[in-house]
Amino acid sequence: MTAKAAIFDLYGTLIDLFSWGAEQKVLADVAKTLSLPVKDFQSLWTDTYPERVTGAFPDLESYLLDLCKRLRIVPCETSVEAAVDMMNEFTRGLMVPRPDAEETLSKLKEGGLKLALLTNCGCHVPSIWNQTPLASLMDARVFSCEAGIKKPDPKVYVLTCKRLDVQPGDCIFVGDGGNEELDGAEAVGMTAVMIRTPEDDLYNPRRTASDVWPGPRISRLSQVFDIALGE
Repeated sequence: MTAKAAIFDLYGTLIDLFSWGAEQKVLADVAKTLSLPVKDFQSLWTDTYPERVTGAFPDLESYLLDLCKRLRIVPCETSVEAAVDMMNEFTRGLMVPRPDAEETLSKLKEGGLKLALLTNCGCHVPSIWNQTPLASLMDARVFSCEAGIKKPDPKVYVLTCKRLDVQPGDCIFVGDGGNEELDGAEAVGMTAVMIRTPEDDLYNPRRTASDVWPGPRISRLSQVFDIALGE
């Protein structure tokens, strides 16, 4: 196909996927800082994923305070500030573009494609993403926490296309398969492409359903160029 636009997932696509263990460790540190029971906090963090990524909370502080309330703990102000700093620092450390990401996006733009980021994420991610060198290469950015809808809801793909002023059938969507995002993209008419790099053997329960993805697969972002422009 010759695409008019390329839409990219974030985690496991433009940046490396964080390990489940690494997330659990930082959550344990946050729980201890807030004087919360670690296991209960980790479970609640996982259970409230849909709320966290669809904008139920205006900022990370209010989200953490809500979790404390559910666990019947009233934390001190300084501990909340410290917990927010921990989560932001963890996210900031993840926001490192893959080695071929910037070159690939630049090459796609030179080839005439419009580019967009479409990611499920919490409210603290957009400002950190905007500090990366990839942010300026995107023609549109759709963060689920701001849109109020998340992948694989068809509406979030249509919203992304609307912001790019393209039709779904003219787009390729590239992602690692978390949250059934590839099926969602395909359902609205996009060409969905799975990326799994050779180094990426991390477990993430949100993408296990896509391990047997039957569609196009790539192992490096640079391979997107050939698919998008039919070369």
